[in-house]
Amino acid sequence: MRKSARTFIVALTAVLAVSSANVIGTPSFAQDGDPTLAALTKVVPDIVEEAKTVPPTVIPEGDVQRPFAAATDADHTLSASVSENEIGIGMPEASGAGNQPLPGLVTYAAKQPSVTYAHQRTGQVARALTVIHDASAPTEYRFPISAPEGSMLEVEDDDGTVLIYNNDFYLAEIDLPWAKDANGNPVPTSYRVEGMTLVQTVDHAGAAYPVVADPALKLQCEWWKAMCRVIFSKKLTSQIYGSWLYAGAAGAAKVADAACDKAKNSKIKLACKVLFAAGIAQYIYKIREAANKKQCFALRMQYPGPIVWGEVRKKSCQSK
Repeated sequence: MRKSARTFIVALTAVLAVSSANVIGTPSFAQDGDPTLAALTKVVPDIVEEAKTVPPTVIPEGDVQRPFAAATDADHTLSASVSENEIGIGMPEASGAGNQPLPGLVTYAAKQPSVTYAHQRTGQVARALTVIHDASAPTEYRFPISAPEGSMLEVEDDDGTVLIYNNDFYLAEIDLPWAKDANGNPVPTSYRVEGMTLVQTVDHAGAAYPVVADPALKLQCEWWKAMCRVIFSKKLTSQIYGSWLYAGAAGAAKVADAACDKAKNSKIKLACKVLFAAGIAQYIYKIREAANKKQCFALRMQYPGPIVWGEVRKKSCQSK
């Protein structure tokens, strides 16, 4: 793509990123008297600083990325789309159209008066910020996750991160849970999942208010950069290795091929083609190691090339 065309697309994307805040819900730009912004400034000033600008989104040739929408629908779902995947994190307890005090931040009142919410977006992270103003606030908060058909949520045992899989391939993640009070002290918090709903528990009794908690949605992969991983779920990793034990390379390839056929992401399909072109046999030792450790096998793709190698996600099945 010529430089002038790329520059035009980047500029157009930046305009869309700002204008997306003025679609359904029509947030207004106002900082004065916004209690949520005041609370966030006190507890998480780094996030507020980050929200003062919306990073420009570069769209390379052959890929499509839409900026996070600041406010999208009646359920207050912050959505993102990279290539053909669309993922969203909703805040059904939010109320009203919302206020946009900063370019990257939209704040909402809540049905519960002692709570307010905010959506913050960056180039790769969508935050659903919960602001707890006093001790009468609930300790549980629910966030429906929207993702392509065939998706599921899974809580990582080692750190509480929530992984989003689609047909046994890693798609995105909800970063490890955290909550912080007005004195900067951590507040006990954890995630559990109920179907496609993320439930965050915040044990804020005795904390200094306000308290801020932050489910942060991270996208699967920065395909427009030089490196990416395609991560197989623990279940699929185990199935491939089990098929290898009982039916050899042909059996393992059949299981992997069937899974790849269900993948809705064209980049995952590309990785699968590379896997089969190279021959699954050269990766079986990594697949065995991952299966025995109850971890995930991943294909790491380095561009230009692509150069591909297999690896075990040693600590967890996350992308980082």
